[in-house]
Amino acid sequence: MMSNNLRVVMLILSCAGLASAQAAPAAKSSYAVKGKIKGSCVMPQAAPVTLKTTIDGSGKLDPALSSMTWSIPGWYCNGASQITLSAKALRLTSPKTSLTPSQSQTINFTARAVSWAATDATVTTAETTTLGTGALYSGPPKIRNSPRKGPITIRVGSFTVVKGSSSASVKPVSGAYSATITVTLAPNS
Repeated sequence: MMSNNLRVVMLILSCAGLASAQAAPAAKSSYAVKGKIKGSCVMPQAAPVTLKTTIDGSGKLDPALSSMTWSIPGWYCNGASQITLSAKALRLTSPKTSLTPSQSQTINFTARAVSWAATDATVTTAETTTLGTGALYSGPPKIRNSPRKGPITIRVGSFTVVKGSSSASVKPVSGAYSATITVTLAPNS
């Protein structure tokens, strides 16, 4: 008899397990989330762009300098960004310590980064002595208010031989010249 009672109890418990369980209905709520995700930028090129030319004994600048362009692929910012250019003047690679009044070893120029911000980021070198100082010049930052992925194009032009205090005609000494142009891209918060 006890075994029959045990069977009945087990049968009742088994049936209770088969009955569908009902969960409480899910509560739905809306929550306002406030926050700001920090922007980030990816710059594929760490080294500056190098502008190089050779000036022969005539002291004439190569006209091809004014059409030099670099396209640097792979730049990316996930939000608003600012782009800045800095540059050193085009200067004799092995600078001399003295020059005659009709010579210069420094050439100023303007570099511009096109196609990133609404207006081009620019920098103009502003050396004032014919020997040059190797100073770094920086242009103002230009803002882009939306994310962007793509190349940055650098163009150069407006080359001017530095005359210093001389009002006479001055020409560059012959030799190899180089300049550096650095692109800086940063989030604009």
